[in-house]
Amino acid sequence: MRWPTADETNAALRHVYTGVGVATATLVLVGLSQGDATTIGNAVRQIGSGVASIIAGVSALIPVVSGIYAALSASPLSRLLQMQKNPEIKQVVAVPGTATAALTATIPGDKITAK
Repeated sequence: MRWPTADETNAALRHVYTGVGVATATLVLVGLSQGDATTIGNAVRQIGSGVASIIAGVSALIPVVSGIYAALSASPLSRLLQMQKNPEIKQVVAVPGTATAALTATIPGDKITAK
């Protein structure tokens, strides 16, 4: 799933504004005062602007979060843990004295080892 673009959000909000405009005009015909109608319209526009700002903020954060996730999943420890869960891998032996060998000590079991 992807977040909507700014243009998609604005297009959806135009439909919401049109619907609110029709509903407000109908309420004015039935007896709602013009001041109340204007207040309702302004409130809906503020809500729409808030929603657009939230979507823009989340859309800006997605690349940052994706980058952090990619960095974590590419770490040696993460890769060793993925290999440990893989049923097609019988055993992984790290070269003793290396940084990877030190990581193997933190992984339970004997599938990932430095021996």
